Amino acid sequence: MLSKSEISEKVLKTVFRDNKPGEDNIASLFSWYRRRANPLVKLMVCKLDLPLGPSYRDAHIEADVQARIDKGYNVWAVGDIHGHLGTFRALIHRLKLGDEDRIICLGDMIDRGPDSAGLIEFIRSDPRIICLKGNHELMALSSLENDGGIELWQPWLARGGRSTWGSYIVRAEGDLYEAKRRLADDLMWMDHLPNHIVLDALRLVHAGYDPRMPLDSQGDKELLWIRKRFYEHEYAIDPDRTIIFGHSTTTKVGPAPGEVVHSPVHLHDERPAWIAMDIGAFNHVSPGLAAMNLSSFRVVKQGTLRSERWFDLEGCKEAKVGSHYGLDLLRNQNRREAVSALRARRKLKMAGVVLQEDIHEYDMDSMPRHLLFTSREFEAEDNRIIFGPGTSPEERHLRLPGPTGFRVYRRIQTRKSFGLESTIQQRKPIQG
Repeated sequence: MLSKSEISEKVLKTVFRDNKPGEDNIASLFSWYRRRANPLVKLMVCKLDLPLGPSYRDAHIEADVQARIDKGYNVWAVGDIHGHLGTFRALIHRLKLGDEDRIICLGDMIDRGPDSAGLIEFIRSDPRIICLKGNHELMALSSLENDGGIELWQPWLARGGRSTWGSYIVRAEGDLYEAKRRLADDLMWMDHLPNHIVLDALRLVHAGYDPRMPLDSQGDKELLWIRKRFYEHEYAIDPDRTIIFGHSTTTKVGPAPGEVVHSPVHLHDERPAWIAMDIGAFNHVSPGLAAMNLSSFRVVKQGTLRSERWFDLEGCKEAKVGSHYGLDLLRNQNRREAVSALRARRKLKMAGVVLQEDIHEYDMDSMPRHLLFTSREFEAEDNRIIFGPGTSPEERHLRLPGPTGFRVYRRIQTRKSFGLESTIQQRKPIQG
């Protein structure tokens, strides 16, 4: 029986048989290897039992982005969004994007936040938004079966996936079939996202690069999961390009929570060796999202909206939509709708209007005529307004009920002090 090292060596020889070391893997190269084609790939893991693929770049995206930068259009990089749709839309509003401008999301669009499903729908509907794959998208992909079905992967659910799955159920209004169909479609889209982008003077990646390996030979394990080994390295990993990344919040990378952090190491042209963009959409000090212009390095920030600050609740690790997979939220929404409908019915009754579906609830013979609206069309089947007993058919006006309660002010006490009289008035309700 082969040892793990021998098996791993055979896997690597099979994958790189026709490719030189360090050669870029563009477009669909090794696509069979990226999605469970070889079960032995699961040996190449860090902490979770995940299928990990090689470097995957999209030549069309890279050429398009570089051309837009060269022509002077605005291209922005945004850190981890984590399902905060409202905050992301507010940030886009601040950026004032033109039709030729672009935004590059550095991965981790989903999980923990209140509306991951809505965020993915919004991103996919806007051609100006480009996305990289993050480690949370990679974990979610383990829920996608080879036949296109959905089997929720428990380690993903335990790491923020509950809120994502709950948001799909809420978006589908409780229809589990529709929720799984939408999730499967979005996961297939995520599976084709590149894991890094290489431009003339920049590299954009979710987590970083391992300084011990050739840059173009690294895969999901390094590009989506690495942390300190990358940003604590003593010299520039790529001497010609600034690396822009997310994944590690700036509360860990630098001393200033909620701020974009620049590397203390500089390139030969004085640019920083790396820039950390994940300021923390749900950190407790200064939560928000940051966007950086790739040409000028100008930063625009948007604080997390108050409606999306789920993390203010003590001990809360993800948005409320993750509780019972969104079913609690749906129940509360239905309850609010029922209460609103009840209040509307009560106001109509006070105005003298009785809805047709409510007729069976009333004793029409004993109903006071001032509670009913008069009409000549009582015989019509689709009429929603009915006669009261003894009402003349000639009457056209609306008979409104009088007040059932009112308040008066009475002078109840007079007090003399230092030659001045003061009157104390007290409001006292009187039921009429």
